[in-house]
Amino acid sequence: MRGLRVIFAVALVAAAVAVTGCGGDDKGKGIPAATATALDTQLNGVESRLAQGSAGACRDILEAPDSRGPNKKNVEKLIDEMPDDVDSDVKSALEDSFDHLWDLVQQECDDKADKQDTKTNTTPTDTTPTDTTPTDTTPTDTTPTDTTPTDTNTSPDEAPLPNDGNGNGNGNGNGNGGGVGQGGGVSPNGGDEG
Repeated sequence: MRGLRVIFAVALVAAAVAVTGCGGDDKGKGIPAATATALDTQLNGVESRLAQGSAGACRDILEAPDSRGPNKKNVEKLIDEMPDDVDSDVKSALEDSFDHLWDLVQQECDDKADKQDTKTNTTPTDTTPTDTTPTDTTPTDTTPTDTTPTDTNTSPDEAPLPNDGNGNGNGNGNGNGGGVGQGGGVSPNGGDEG
């Protein structure tokens, strides 16, 4: 619910920037258009960081290093650099609006950090002790066995062929070589072919 309040505050500050940017009384000028645009850009950045949802993005609004563009520091610089002829009431109202926004953002950041800490710290841990029962072991006597290495280095010409059959296959050799052309070889019957 607090997040909606912060977003509502961002919208109110944006409206204040738009209205006060116009000026309108005899005390001084309004916010320069470039400053109003830059403040609006910072408000959009605040809203985006809040919508991102992490405590880190939230902290960046208030205290990020310059490389990540801390919104609060940038807004304070924009307000401080406004010309002296800007209506002092307008400048004061703008500072008050942003100060209120920073307070709400700080509360939102604290809530997000607490929620992240709670999630981290509520992980259940198993504290059940483990029973360990020592086991008795009886040593086994082992007697070394002498082995004689077998020479397995045989060349392919000397390797014996396996005896996997009785030699009674049909061996008809009726393959289809599909060759074309003049032969010049010797037939199995001993005669020339070709």
